[in-house]
Amino acid sequence: MKRRVVLSVLIFSPPALFSSAAQAQSYPTKPIRLIVGYAPGAQSDAIARLVAQTLSEILRISVIVENRPGANGTIGVDVTARAPADGYSLGFAGGGSLTLAPVIDSSVRFDAQRDLVALARMARVPLVLAARSGLPVRTARELIDLARKNPGQLTYASGGASAQMAIESLKAAEGLDIVLVPYKGTAPALLDVVAGRVDLVLADVAAAAPQVRAGSIHLVGNAGATRSRVFPEVPTMVEQGVPDFVWESWQGIVAPLGMPGEIVARLRDALGQARASAEFREGLERLGFEPIDEGPEAFAAVIRKETERFRSLVRRNAARTN
Repeated sequence: MKRRVVLSVLIFSPPALFSSAAQAQSYPTKPIRLIVGYAPGAQSDAIARLVAQTLSEILRISVIVENRPGANGTIGVDVTARAPADGYSLGFAGGGSLTLAPVIDSSVRFDAQRDLVALARMARVPLVLAARSGLPVRTARELIDLARKNPGQLTYASGGASAQMAIESLKAAEGLDIVLVPYKGTAPALLDVVAGRVDLVLADVAAAAPQVRAGSIHLVGNAGATRSRVFPEVPTMVEQGVPDFVWESWQGIVAPLGMPGEIVARLRDALGQARASAEFREGLERLGFEPIDEGPEAFAAVIRKETERFRSLVRRNAARTN
């Protein structure tokens, strides 16, 4: 009787169940594409290629970077969300494209919590508030006092939505009138602050570091949760009495929703090995970034928390302007 029951289960069980298990067990058997929402040569692209190289060595299979730049990284995320959930299409994305863009841009079609699997946060770098060399402020409080005394006279360059959201939240919290000058990216924004055409910029410390060392700009504060390894002498904004002003740039690996659990586990372990790799960590440090040791659960929690933070800021700003 027991034998007949076992045979009937084997006969009537869906073939897909066995093919899925077999696929997960042998994964990967062909090259994996890492979809990157940034142009070749960009800083984030360099980190993505470092991830791809390290993951290739661990999985012993080619991980090929596929650049899909545009719309602040959201095009690459959208391509990832709509790819087959078979483990052969992964996405490399930043916090702005995963958590901020869906909140402020109605044209964004994906929802990171609904359409994607969070696999790992890989790297982060604090944002720093920098001023043109001739601006007579050296601390966050000196900047706030100068802005209060001169409403509408100071300007800030914004190379992206995250930086703009951060400065606008500072303006709202402190009652400041600082004029926005928008740019298509951090690099041109920094260049105009160096040239003295704009007063301030919020940029990641890796991008700002060469100009700071050259004396072309100076740092007013570090917006990271802790002091930067690059400029440990610069206090955080929170240390300077600007509460809740914590802003970082980070990148992580996501995948289409619906991947088999066995493949998610395989990638989780491989990405964990990548983050622990000395070569990977040294490569990140050369780029001015720090590794983050966060797997799927912790990464998913960050996406939830930051998305809600941005929703709250948008609602608050809308209420102030109505």
